[in-house]
Amino acid sequence: MSHVHRLSRPLVMIALTSALAGVPALAQEPEPPGIEVSGFVDTYYGYNFNKVDPLLRTFDVQHNAFSLSLAEVAFEKGVSTDSRVGFRIDLDFGKTADLVAAFEPEENGTEIYKHVQQAYVSLLVGEKVQFDMGKFVTPIGAEVIESQDNWNYTRSVLFGYAIPFYHTGVRASFTASDKLTLTGFLLNGWNNSSEIYEGEPCLAIAAAVTPSDKIAWVANFMSGLEVPEEGAPRRNIFDTTLTFSPSARLSLMANFDYGKEGDVEWWGLAGYAKLQANDKWALVGRYEYLDDTKGGFMTIGQKAQTFTVTSDHVVADALKVRFEYRVDLTDDPYFPKDDGSLKDSQSTLTVGVVYGFGGKI
Repeated sequence: MSHVHRLSRPLVMIALTSALAGVPALAQEPEPPGIEVSGFVDTYYGYNFNKVDPLLRTFDVQHNAFSLSLAEVAFEKGVSTDSRVGFRIDLDFGKTADLVAAFEPEENGTEIYKHVQQAYVSLLVGEKVQFDMGKFVTPIGAEVIESQDNWNYTRSVLFGYAIPFYHTGVRASFTASDKLTLTGFLLNGWNNSSEIYEGEPCLAIAAAVTPSDKIAWVANFMSGLEVPEEGAPRRNIFDTTLTFSPSARLSLMANFDYGKEGDVEWWGLAGYAKLQANDKWALVGRYEYLDDTKGGFMTIGQKAQTFTVTSDHVVADALKVRFEYRVDLTDDPYFPKDDGSLKDSQSTLTVGVVYGFGGKI
């Protein structure tokens, strides 16, 4: 039995009647905004017909094995005019967390930072300006770390090799209208949670334009010192993505990246088409063309193409299964085979399974 004293129904009614008759009602305090909790578990099986671990892949890096790609849980309190301070924390576990943090410059930094994909504090100033300070994923590119938020299961070469994964610093977003958002960034640099090289922060600007509910256009430019050497050139990258949805069933997307660091240049483009056949099934195609001949920034040092077809199935509200066939091609032999020889192609089959969850606390 509860130890809390409870009034009997007659006494409660008397107290309520008295309050209504002569006592001013107390103003109710607004409920504080809740914290959104979300997460998922992402697993896959991949088979490379060259019978070795595949190259030019971002997170699907194992052949003929069942793999835990990523388990993530995120906590977020958004901002509003009634609650101007918020935060977001994304905690990651699995092989993907290791790979995302692999370029962290600080000694032992991969172990310190790899489990924190994002962690930042937000402040809303007025009604249109939001500041975020901490670690957050890059605004660059058409794809993201979480597979279920992309059209395909495997990531493009552009996502894995041409652009950064994350940044640490400050960003300020200005919502000029419901059709235009402008953002400025002051950052440590690419995949860097701990250092500013030569005392010069990396600078970036972004614009997001949505002229209608069928068209969305995003452009980013970033420039900074990414090599800790005196006299090193700045690394510059321009990125843009255009999305067009002519109907409820068909969506098209194009992404272009151009990067330059001194004499080194790299560029590529990717095109996507998504047919949403029904609420439970979609078919997606992706094509990429890459030119890495001027310096080999993306490790291949040559031209390459990729072709990807993905069958996307929603088995239940929180369970998604994807079947994917992909071919990677290079001008010269690049992909190893199990006999030690090199080929100019690589073909893979992948099955990705993602289970998501969420709620509010």
